[in-house]
Amino acid sequence: MDKIKITNHQLFSLTANGAIGGSVIVIAAVVTSIAKQDAWIAALVTPAFGMLIIWIYWFLGSQYHGITFVGIIKNIFGKWIGLIVAACFVFLCVIISSHLPWYISNFMTTQTMPETPAYAINSLFVIAFVIAVLYGIETIARASELFIYFASILFFLAMILVLPNAKIENIQPVFEKGIIPILKSSVFLSCFLTFPLITLMMIYPINLTNISEAKKSIFKGYLWAGFIIFITIFMSILVLGSTITANSQYPTYLLAKEINVGIIFTRVEFLITAVWFVTQFMIGILFFYAGVIGLSELLGLKDHKRIVMPLGLITLVMSGVVFPDAIYQANWVNLVWPPYVITYGLILPVLLFLVFIIKKWIFKMDTRG
Repeated sequence: MDKIKITNHQLFSLTANGAIGGSVIVIAAVVTSIAKQDAWIAALVTPAFGMLIIWIYWFLGSQYHGITFVGIIKNIFGKWIGLIVAACFVFLCVIISSHLPWYISNFMTTQTMPETPAYAINSLFVIAFVIAVLYGIETIARASELFIYFASILFFLAMILVLPNAKIENIQPVFEKGIIPILKSSVFLSCFLTFPLITLMMIYPINLTNISEAKKSIFKGYLWAGFIIFITIFMSILVLGSTITANSQYPTYLLAKEINVGIIFTRVEFLITAVWFVTQFMIGILFFYAGVIGLSELLGLKDHKRIVMPLGLITLVMSGVVFPDAIYQANWVNLVWPPYVITYGLILPVLLFLVFIIKKWIFKMDTRG
């Protein structure tokens, strides 16, 4: 287990990168397919709802300074129930870490490098996961600090360059379908923006130098990510329209292709691609790190580095077979991922919070009695 501590600014960057994740290039399509031209409203509603969930994450961590999320689960639920629940959480982290390289290789083989084997691309990402975890959380956090600046600058540069193509009529009429589609798309957006941040509980609070300031860092990182996702969806609709956005596999990448400033700034969609690669890489590391640390804790290992290589090989093999094709992947994202991540990112933390409050109340009643 890493004993080196990270700063609160590094926690901010980890939160922002984790919330942005791999959604910056694809999430606009799914959200717009549900809420149509009102998808940008859903992008405003989601962070407001998500702040309560993030508060629960912070509260649980603030009560258990010296243990990971696996330890918190076992402490609150008890030894055996906690062990089963924690094992399921670790399984989620390991499985999802093998999903994320698939998205990169699928994008590369369909958009830019069709003759390159998918495993060749996947191996680069998995090797980077392994090296990052072997170097430890301090290295991951420092890289995250650099990546959030890099990703933010490139993202806003791309948005500024594409702004002349925006058409305000593309977001009209507002509330055409009512509030229900907006709420539905907000729940779906939370499955990418909010609930995956449960992986941060394997880093916070055990690796923090200043627990008292952690709350601000987590909230700021989450809101910054929410702002970037809002701009992504808003600009996609303004430039492409709701129909094209909803029917595109990679709408933000298509959006960047619209950049045409004079004869110099054209075909610079690599800006958005670079942002996606960086954030996809970071969310992959968070899941992989959480899986490694959690599994080593469940197995009672003193050094988690013993299982990094074996889990890396499993992740690499799984990354090539986890989705047979893009249609299967789309069905998995729409039908399987939401209930899966809601279970661990929403229901589990809320249950932990309620059980903690009840146990604390019972303890106070016993002491008074």
